[in-house]
Amino acid sequence: MTPLSGPALWWRLAVIGALWGSSFPLLRLVANEMPPAALATARGAFAALSVLLFLWATGAIKGWRQDLWRHALVIGSLNGWLPNVLTAIAMGSVESATAALIQSATPLFVALLVFLVLQGERPGPRGWAGLLVGFAGILVIIGPAAFGGGATVLGAACMLATALSYAAGTVYARWAQPGAAAPLAFGQQLVAALGAAVLSAGVDPLSAYAQPGWVWLVVLLLAAGASALPLTMFLALLQRARATDAAMVGYLQPLFAGVIGALLLAELPEPRVVLGGAVVLAGVWLATSRR
Repeated sequence: MTPLSGPALWWRLAVIGALWGSSFPLLRLVANEMPPAALATARGAFAALSVLLFLWATGAIKGWRQDLWRHALVIGSLNGWLPNVLTAIAMGSVESATAALIQSATPLFVALLVFLVLQGERPGPRGWAGLLVGFAGILVIIGPAAFGGGATVLGAACMLATALSYAAGTVYARWAQPGAAAPLAFGQQLVAALGAAVLSAGVDPLSAYAQPGWVWLVVLLLAAGASALPLTMFLALLQRARATDAAMVGYLQPLFAGVIGALLLAELPEPRVVLGGAVVLAGVWLATSRR
């Protein structure tokens, strides 16, 4: 099968990037209301329930295979509870802008892992140029002020490990190609919820889940619209697109997060952010287009 490219790839990247990007402003709305581990547990549980209801309504639940548990365990760990826990630890000593910058290195890690694992998908000079241009755009968006917080070695290492974990999950899904995107998304979210629940049981009191209705409404929106749906689309995309192309969604997320944040939280982007967004789009086009 010829890998996706051009408009067919672009619109998928845009939709997934917009949905995942919306998670950042939504998280800002409830981050001070619910502890991180409890929030990750609720988000994973609602996301798993959303996918399960979709599978039941469409009859796709019959597509579940026993071997998907193995893939769900790997992806649910690499792209689920593990990066969530690492991010929670890092945010105690790293400013959010610095953390976002480090995590935006995910596409670069994907390219490096692809170079080692998927020989047929190794990026050429055009692909590497696009990755570097996109990363430069992220630098422009965040700006030099991101490095003024003095991140600790532990916090920076946790965020670097988070980016590597997401990259490893992406490459694994592309390498294994387990298929059944929607059933696999259910298993992944279930593993993510259970992993976070184990952590929450050890660090959070039961009162952490005693939240007002509006908080649960935001968590439900976060789980269904910003977790379950984009993850299902991303897993399906990995069946048809090169891993490095699919990973470019990591460069688009900050761009959409800024736009949605402006609409939802009245955080108007600076001209630097607009310029950086244009550079990011140029890098994505360069890396994903084919001569």
